[in-house]
Amino acid sequence: MQMLLFEDTLDPGKHLRLPPGPRALYLQEGQARIGDRSLSPDAALFADSAIDVTGHGTLWRFEVAHRPPGWTLPPEDRANLLLARPLERDASLPFVLRLDRVDFTPDADTPAHGHYGQGIRRLIGGRLLLRISDRIERRHPGEAWFENGREPVTARGLMPGTAFIRALVMDADMQGRSSFLAWTPEDATAPRNVTYRLFLDEVTRLP
Repeated sequence: MQMLLFEDTLDPGKHLRLPPGPRALYLQEGQARIGDRSLSPDAALFADSAIDVTGHGTLWRFEVAHRPPGWTLPPEDRANLLLARPLERDASLPFVLRLDRVDFTPDADTPAHGHYGQGIRRLIGGRLLLRISDRIERRHPGEAWFENGREPVTARGLMPGTAFIRALVMDADMQGRSSFLAWTPEDATAPRNVTYRLFLDEVTRLP
């Protein structure tokens, strides 16, 4: 089982055909039509059936798929793949696919925390300073990274407008529940210094 992040540049003269499979589709800019639904900038939707995508702009695809031994990415997808990571889960079980946006209060740290799930993040704007376990990493707009949920993380937005999109895979019973896992009792009561916007929170499974 794996999560993959793709970026597609939509061309008004072409359509993008996507096979069945659970995915969160986020339109970073432009205008798109996903099957019979419209998608505006900074909005997202869930799809798990085969769909046609038309429009113009930039589409981010967070997909969950099987990862059998010897798996390789199809040639037509290689140019658009930004990140792929295995997920430590039983691929036969249902799961929640959640997509949300996290906006930061400038120059304020989040408390140390993990998550009840694994997933990919991608910075929309601003600058982000991360401490993941004993590693310090800086993120710039457009950069993507993976968090396994089991390492303590603190994050600081270094400028106004710092925000990222987050896709998480979690157990099915996490639907509607916070993924936040405070690292210590003190972290549980500390201000988080972020705001959240939920795009989708769907129970699904691999075909």
